Amino acid sequence: AGTDVATVRTEGIEFPHQRYLNNIVRQIAVRFKPENPNSPLRAEVFFLIRRDGSIDAISLRTRSGNYAFDLDALGAVEAAGNAGAFGPLPEAYQQDVLPVIFSFVPRLIQ
Repeated sequence: AGTDVATVRTEGIEFPHQRYLNNIVRQIAVRFKPENPNSPLRAEVFFLIRRDGSIDAISLRTRSGNYAFDLDALGAVEAAGNAGAFGPLPEAYQQDVLPVIFSFVPRLIQ
């Protein structure tokens, strides 16, 4: 179960709000500026989006092996969260938080 959008997974939760997921990708992508956009590196960041759109519990789920890349990935999520860029969770979604795993794969995030 869960929902996939190229780089976003909702952990074990059916979340049929495609536009909201697409916006998560877009907001993180504009803030993610790895040194090498063609890098084969990959990292996964876990975080929670609260009902009001704020974020919590950001952590590195999978390290890329490159410290700077991992910091850029964490920073992009944090920047989007701090800017309130995700917006409140859809009203139709009943839970108080949405757990998200975001895969930072530079060739998919352009």
